[in-house]
Amino acid sequence: MLNRKRKWLKMMLAGIALVLTFVLTGCSGSTTTDIADTLVHTVIYDGNGGFLGNKTNIIRKLQVADNSKIPKYLSDYAQDPYVVSSLGLATRQGYLLKGWYLEENATYQASPTGAFVYLDLEDGNGLYSLNPEGEYVFGYVENLTGTLIFISVQEIPADIEDPDLVEYIYYQGTNGWGFYVFNADDAEMVAVKDVDGSYTPAQVSKYGDAYLVYDELSAAEKTLFAEIKRFNQEFYLYTQADEGLDRYSLDSGYDTLDNILGVDPAGEYVKIEGAFVVYDADNAEHDGLTRYSINKKYVFTPTLTVLTPSDLTRYDATILYWNFEENRVTGDVTLKAHWVKKSTVNFIQKSGQITSVTTKLNEEKTNSIDLMQGETIGKIETVPVYPGYTFIAWSTSATEYQPWNFETDVFPFGADVLNLYAFMLEGTYTRITSASGLAKVVQNPSGNYVLVNDIDLGGQTFVNSSPLGLPMPANIRGAVVPFTGNFVSFGYSISNFTLRVRNPQKELDADSGFTSLIGLFPYVRDAHIEGLVVSDVTILIENSTTGSNVILDLGGSGLVGTVLAGTELTEIIDCHVDVTFTATTANVLTVTVYVADIVAKGTEYATITDCDGILDYTAITGITSGTLLIVTQ
Repeated sequence: MLNRKRKWLKMMLAGIALVLTFVLTGCSGSTTTDIADTLVHTVIYDGNGGFLGNKTNIIRKLQVADNSKIPKYLSDYAQDPYVVSSLGLATRQGYLLKGWYLEENATYQASPTGAFVYLDLEDGNGLYSLNPEGEYVFGYVENLTGTLIFISVQEIPADIEDPDLVEYIYYQGTNGWGFYVFNADDAEMVAVKDVDGSYTPAQVSKYGDAYLVYDELSAAEKTLFAEIKRFNQEFYLYTQADEGLDRYSLDSGYDTLDNILGVDPAGEYVKIEGAFVVYDADNAEHDGLTRYSINKKYVFTPTLTVLTPSDLTRYDATILYWNFEENRVTGDVTLKAHWVKKSTVNFIQKSGQITSVTTKLNEEKTNSIDLMQGETIGKIETVPVYPGYTFIAWSTSATEYQPWNFETDVFPFGADVLNLYAFMLEGTYTRITSASGLAKVVQNPSGNYVLVNDIDLGGQTFVNSSPLGLPMPANIRGAVVPFTGNFVSFGYSISNFTLRVRNPQKELDADSGFTSLIGLFPYVRDAHIEGLVVSDVTILIENSTTGSNVILDLGGSGLVGTVLAGTELTEIIDCHVDVTFTATTANVLTVTVYVADIVAKGTEYATITDCDGILDYTAITGITSGTLLIVTQ
């Protein structure tokens, strides 16, 4: 155990020496200062849940001259004059490094959605903080099932002329099992080499410098190193044998729930709707959930009213980050890493394919930025496909249609992952996403269509025609083009347009009985229309004409003008209409004016279920001395 500690201390001091020269130049290439003539301060980078340089270092120390700038510790490699590559990266799986800060530059405000909680020693809670006089150390403790392993590698003697020609054998020597320089005069070593072979310096270069994560070893390595002791990193009381290790004290303090609790297959907590609760093996809702336990850096004591850390008062933090380009060190400092959990959106298709996204484009669409809780998310543009089905929208439910609004909905607070499911409609439909898509319905009036967006037509006027491109015949001899297909919406709307209806006929057709009735669907036969909202639609009655023309019966509805007889009834289900009738002049008409919300004529050829309408015809009550025919559902 002691040998391991001394090895670790030696590596740490070597790392300090490596960086020191750079730091003393002030990160700008100026002349190196003699350390003996300079006031020196200690700078500590506290990974605060992350690793620094490798997967065992959680802190790094530098000795720097007074008034020096210090290197940045980044989570990604970058060309930056304030970066020292020998420090390695600051890493934490599933997290983003927001910056480094001094604890005194963080202020906290109570907030029900805050990420931080306060661990109070008086309540039996706390966190371990670096303290040169602290009572604890964070060291390597032998454990039969520990997560870490150290593979010793003997240093090549200085008197060897060509180190590249050195051979190593895996052997149980004076320092236990490890790699030792082969000595041909040692009969025991020769016997081992004859059986197991030897290794080059390059082959053993990955060992001997740091503890390795046991589970990341290959199967062959686990077999070879089966006799080597394994370790965990633990906090324990300081003794003289721990001289040189960092010391800690147990204090009150703030930290995030994501730092305090870590994934543990045998953990005593699970996370439900963003909050940690005590795991209950008898609760079916807990089956299959990720389990968590309190991380080693923290102490938490449950009470009758505070069962988990999630029950503690929550806080938001306002943090002033260290400015590596400007700030200079004038005393000993400890910089803490501020990590935030990556917000991940999983787009899950019916096929089972999952696309995970953690970024979106910025407003200028020039760069990618990280997804954040409380902000809108990015949208993948590729439309999912699945044989025999049509994509409608991304839904928060795998079984019910609960669409995500990419314009207004935000990534939920307290959640790390948002699952969106490709909601599919069985059958092959033409997806309508825009006004231009609506206008193409006329190209195949018997087709299957699904509206997947709200469409605002911007006040556009359609004269004896429809936004669907479907026309009204000019007279009794004109061809009627009924819609005979399926038009499905899931509550999406077509709005803000005017239907202008006119029916001027020559005198010879005055008794033809021709009626001009407009609607979003002027004529339908054997059709199916479901889930559609038609709002802010105006029907403009043209009640004046020229010459000897006469006006015949006219009118309409917000949805269907006329339902024609067919082989089966037209189905209109769960549709909602808001329509207003007006007229072009104050002229009085003596003909029948049809005023309707859902269907103007032919209701006997339709079944209308769960539909309703808002109908306003007050503006035309004075223009007819004939029959004003009101048809409502």
